[in-house]
Amino acid sequence: MQIYGPYRVSTTQPNAAAQRSQPQKPADATPNPTKSAVDQLDLSSAASGVNRMAPSSAAAGGGEIRIDRVAEIRRQIADGSYETPEKMDAALDRLLDQYA
Repeated sequence: MQIYGPYRVSTTQPNAAAQRSQPQKPADATPNPTKSAVDQLDLSSAASGVNRMAPSSAAAGGGEIRIDRVAEIRRQIADGSYETPEKMDAALDRLLDQYA
């Protein structure tokens, strides 16, 4: 056998695995085309409401988005002054408090 690179194999000898016959599948192993599997998910009313935003939140459309504040934060991000060590420490503290 000769190997040329990672994906090219050349051989002059027959491959014994290729000459073997494929095992026969049992007759009942074939899927029934008339029946199809259907997935179903049932959530309780408590579970379905857990990840929803409060209707009064700004992201849900119930509050006002302060365009001037958004513009100021975008400006700070663009000039590199938004992320300060104090803000990073506060964010890390809040994150660690969630898992403590």
